[in-house]
Amino acid sequence: MDSTATERLTLRRVLPSDLDEFVALETALRATEQPPRPASDPAASARYLAAFCRVWDEGELGYWALELEGRVAGFGGVQPKLWRGVRCWNLYYRLYPVHWGQGLATEMAVAAIAAAADVHPDWPVLVETDPGNLAAIRVAERAGLRREPERPGDEYAVLLLTAAERTR
Repeated sequence: MDSTATERLTLRRVLPSDLDEFVALETALRATEQPPRPASDPAASARYLAAFCRVWDEGELGYWALELEGRVAGFGGVQPKLWRGVRCWNLYYRLYPVHWGQGLATEMAVAAIAAAADVHPDWPVLVETDPGNLAAIRVAERAGLRREPERPGDEYAVLLLTAAERTR
């Protein structure tokens, strides 16, 4: 499934040609932090984007570019991850700040979870995020994931949706 659509978004396979948007998004996100971090390093962003593209090239479901009214609004979706020895789907979402609070991340997350269930229905869906990233935690919870109890040594908040929970 190289592309799909939701009510408001076109979700298409991320491509190397998305690099300028990828860098611009990372730079915009860094500018919202306190204190703001410097602009994104294009070379580092190119490596991340190339890794995202490789997932698709290897035949797996990967991250999408999220298009709203013909323009890239962000990036997100699912891709395979080995987590604590378990094959799972890593759910990822990053939107330009101008689109925050509109439900687009949740809309994409729900579509990504459905697409993941079509490919590997037995894999859980995972979000790992900074414990202070309340917006990301809320998106994961709205998409059906539940927060896992913290384990010693965890540096991230972990939210999970098991295959059994998806079918309820």
